[in-house]
Amino acid sequence: MKKHYAGGLAVWLAVGAACAQGTLGLEDYLGQVKAKGPDYQAAQSAVEGYEKQSHQQDLTYSPQLVASYNHQDDKEQQNNPFLGPETQMDSAGISLTNKLPFGPSIAVGYSLLNTNTQLPAFYTSPQAVSFFQGALPLISYYQISPVVSLSVPLFKDFGGAQTSAGVKMVQYQLESAAQNSAFQRDQVLFNAKVAYWALALARESVVIRQDSLDRTQKIWEWTQRRVARNLADPPDALQAEASVKLAALDLQMAQENEKSARLSFNRLRNQPDDQVTESLETLEDSLARASAPIPETLPDRLDLRAVEKTADQQKATFDQAYQNIYPDITAMASWRGNGLDPSFGTANEVAFGTDHPTWTLGAQFTLSLDVFTAQRTADGYQKNYQSALENLADKRLEVAKEWKDLENHISDVQKRLDMATEIEGIQKNKADQERQRLEYGRTTEFQLLSFENDYSLARLNKLSLVLEKLSYLAQAQWWLAGETEEKE
Repeated sequence: MKKHYAGGLAVWLAVGAACAQGTLGLEDYLGQVKAKGPDYQAAQSAVEGYEKQSHQQDLTYSPQLVASYNHQDDKEQQNNPFLGPETQMDSAGISLTNKLPFGPSIAVGYSLLNTNTQLPAFYTSPQAVSFFQGALPLISYYQISPVVSLSVPLFKDFGGAQTSAGVKMVQYQLESAAQNSAFQRDQVLFNAKVAYWALALARESVVIRQDSLDRTQKIWEWTQRRVARNLADPPDALQAEASVKLAALDLQMAQENEKSARLSFNRLRNQPDDQVTESLETLEDSLARASAPIPETLPDRLDLRAVEKTADQQKATFDQAYQNIYPDITAMASWRGNGLDPSFGTANEVAFGTDHPTWTLGAQFTLSLDVFTAQRTADGYQKNYQSALENLADKRLEVAKEWKDLENHISDVQKRLDMATEIEGIQKNKADQERQRLEYGRTTEFQLLSFENDYSLARLNKLSLVLEKLSYLAQAQWWLAGETEEKE
C-alpha cells in the first residue's frame, strides 16, 4: 500500500505549495474572471456594443450638413450667335436639414453661382452697340439664393408617429439584446462562484478521504499483526483490507473530482492547464460572509427585461406598419431669395432683401392603391405583438415560480444544514468518546475507525450542504443583479 502513502504525500505537498502561494479570495478570483475570462469578456463586450448601438437611431433626428463646390469650363460650340465661345462657372452651396421628432422636416440652405463668359463678336459690332445703347449682357456676375423650406406630414406619419415607431423598433431590439447579454454576463459570475466553491469542497474532500485512508491503513496493519499472533481471525484482516480498498477508491474518486474542479476553475479565468497553486477560502468562511437579501416583490430580472423590450419592439413594428394604411398628405412651404449682380456684396444684399423673393406653397397627396395588402401586413405584425405579450406574461409567471422555488430552496437547505451540523456534532462527540474508550482498553481500533468514518461522512455531507446553500445564495444574487444595475 505504499502508493496510498505516496498519494497522500502528494496531496499534502500540493496543499503546502498552495499555502505558500497565499490564499486566493473569492472576490480576487472573480476579478480574474472579469479581467481575463473569455466568457465574461465576450458577454461584457456584447453588452457595451448593444448599448452603444441602441443610440444609432438618434441619428434620425440629427441635423445633416451638406456642402458642395463645382467648377465648370464650357467651350462647347454654339449655334446661337448670342452665346459666347467660353463660359466658366463656379458654384457652391451649403444646406442644413433636420427631421424633427414631432413630424416636420426643415431645411436651410445657401447657394452661390459665379459666372464668367466671353461676349461673341456680334455684341462688339457697331450695329449691336448702337442697338443695345451700351446695355450689354452681363459677362461676369454672381447669383445668390438663400433657401428656407418646411414640410409637414398631415396624415401618414402625422406627429412623427411612423418615424418614431421605426426608431423605437430598432432601439428596443438592441436594448433587448443588451439585457440578454447582461444576464449571460452575470451568469458567468454565478458559474465562477460555484466553480470556486466546488474546488474548495473537492480539496476538503480529498483531505478527508486521505485522512480516512491513512487511519484505515493503520487498522489493517494492526489487524494483520493480531492475526499473525492468533489474536484475531483471518476474516477480520480481510474485512480491514476491504475497508482500505474502499477508502482508496473513495480517495481516487475525490482526486479525480478535484482535478476536474481545477479545470473548470481555471477555464473561467482563461488558464489552459489544471494547476491551481493558490489556496482557497473554506466553505464555512464563504458562507459566513455570503448574503442575499430576499425582497418581498418579484425581482426585475434581466432576462425578463429583455422579453419586455421584445414586446415593446413588436408594438413599435406594428405601429410603423399600420401607418402604411394611411394616405400620405404633406404640406410644403419654401422661401428663396434671389440676388443677381456683378458684385458679390450687392448680389448677397439683394438676395436677403424683400424685392425679389420666390415663395412656394403646396401639398402632395400619395395613396397606395393596394391598401388591402398594407392592412394584411399590419394585421400580421399585430399578431406578432399579441404573441410577444403572451410570451411576456408566460415569462413573468416563470420568473415568479422560479423565484418562489428559490426562496423555498434557501429555506429548506438551511433546515437540512442545521440538521447536518447537529449530526456532525453527534458523530464527532461519539468518535471522541470512543477514542477515550480505546485509551482505557474498552473498545477496539476497528470500532474507533468505524466511528471516525461516520464522522468523516458527516463532515462531507455538511460541506455538500454548505455548497448547496452558497449556490442558492449566488443564484439569488445573480437574479437580483438587474435590480442593482437599475439603481446604479
